[in-house]
Amino acid sequence: MSDNTAASIYKVPTGLIRRLLERLKLPFGMDQANLAAAWLSFAATAAGLGGLISQARAINDQLDPYHANRTAEYLGVWFQRQQRFSWWRIAKPPPLGPVIAASMADGFCGVNTIYLMQIPASPTGRAGWSTILAMFNQEAPVFSSAGDGDAAEKALSLSAVTTRGGDGRADADAAAGSASWIHLDRKPLKRHQDHACIVISRTTLITMLVVTNGRPVFQYSDASGFRAGYASYCGQWYITWPIGQEAIVKFAAHDSICATEVLPRSFAQRVDRCGQLVSGVIISPTSSLAVGFPGRKAAGTYRLEHAVKGFQGAHSGRHLYSMMGGRSFKVDFLSARTLEDVDGVGDVAADALVLELPNKDDGKRTVRMIVPPHEQAILAQALDSLPWTNLSWSMHRGLRDILLAYGKPIMDAHRSTLASLLKTTVEAHPDVFRPRGWDPEFVRHNMGHMAASAILAGSGNSGDLVRVVSDVAVKYVGDWDVGRLDEVVFWRRPDVKEVRELDPQAVVALTKFFVLEWSQEFDYQLYHHLPISLYFG
Repeated sequence: MSDNTAASIYKVPTGLIRRLLERLKLPFGMDQANLAAAWLSFAATAAGLGGLISQARAINDQLDPYHANRTAEYLGVWFQRQQRFSWWRIAKPPPLGPVIAASMADGFCGVNTIYLMQIPASPTGRAGWSTILAMFNQEAPVFSSAGDGDAAEKALSLSAVTTRGGDGRADADAAAGSASWIHLDRKPLKRHQDHACIVISRTTLITMLVVTNGRPVFQYSDASGFRAGYASYCGQWYITWPIGQEAIVKFAAHDSICATEVLPRSFAQRVDRCGQLVSGVIISPTSSLAVGFPGRKAAGTYRLEHAVKGFQGAHSGRHLYSMMGGRSFKVDFLSARTLEDVDGVGDVAADALVLELPNKDDGKRTVRMIVPPHEQAILAQALDSLPWTNLSWSMHRGLRDILLAYGKPIMDAHRSTLASLLKTTVEAHPDVFRPRGWDPEFVRHNMGHMAASAILAGSGNSGDLVRVVSDVAVKYVGDWDVGRLDEVVFWRRPDVKEVRELDPQAVVALTKFFVLEWSQEFDYQLYHHLPISLYFG
């Protein structure tokens, strides 16, 4: 067979084969021509198959139910943590998302003390769970340029919007490290409407709500289902559970927070303490005190009675406390016993205290709570044992009502003194707040006045002002750790009504009472309206 015959069999131009063999420095013969033709034929077949596969993948991408949810714009940093799958696979598995679990007993994903941020520490996507994980830090954010406070603050703000390149990227990466949560288990996301969701429990949802200082804005339950909206310090929560469908939770960060914020970008929040306060329980870190409070009552006259280990029989926040991992059988209970025969204060023992409390129907102060001396001592210890916090509480309204009514006369007697003291502290030591993350101009011109005004107001609804007052109080008392701040002796002093000058213990105790005044009621029976598990989109 001639060389031309060999080339014609494979329908490959002879000139092309000859030039290929010359380039390879091989003689032009039948064997070489056959080999070259075979390779060229294989290459053409491979190119054709590759084109078919590319077309099939393009079509499959359009048919993929998660097509719009696989992008970095939706998943944020979790876009980089997806499974690698072989190029030849046509059908794609669902994208992966983190497993989030939170409760009073186990903390948030196993971490009890987290550092909250209003501006996320890492780039976030449109998914609410991605935003929450960027706002919840496992440790205080760390910056590579720790000596430059302004650069560090700038890096934190940049990290919320920067995805690649740009000034301050190294600082942003360092700050984002504590919010990476890269150790979390991952599971396939669930498709719900146009959202790619993780699945969380109702306990996890309630825990996240109270940690972010959630408070109800609206709540509807009718024939179409259940809807609720909760405002929080970190953003807006929305819960929707249509009849016959899955319940879904959505979260959106505030759009009013920007890089011009003058407060420190992060602060510590303890998950277990948030769970205790929303359940109506106060636990002393240094004594045997563990007591639960009754819920708000209907109009009438009641007597507060201490029941040792009686919280297990309470209806108030006991169900939520147990759901969040608490051991209710270890907790005492202050029960409110109805007294039908008591008509006036004159019928009350001389050593008893009468508190006027709001009723559960319209909030008017038509509940008379008689507090005997033994129970008064428990209330005093409960106020001394209130946990320290940098943010207002989402709390049990029965606990808040009773402690506010008990302590308000003494707080009012010292209100102006405490306000003046905190204002003077800022004016005398403005430079100590900059290393803590406060804006220097804000400290010099506004911080002291804001702290004094908040104390004098008596009540309010601002997490920022609570952070201002609590940080000034910490500066005043010096290097106290959180355990020392949790437990003071002021309300239990025999001469508490005769105190004229405020020592550090009194400042801490009154600051904790101020936080109580500025805290919000939370529906601790919200779980009745929710299924066991929900989609978080």
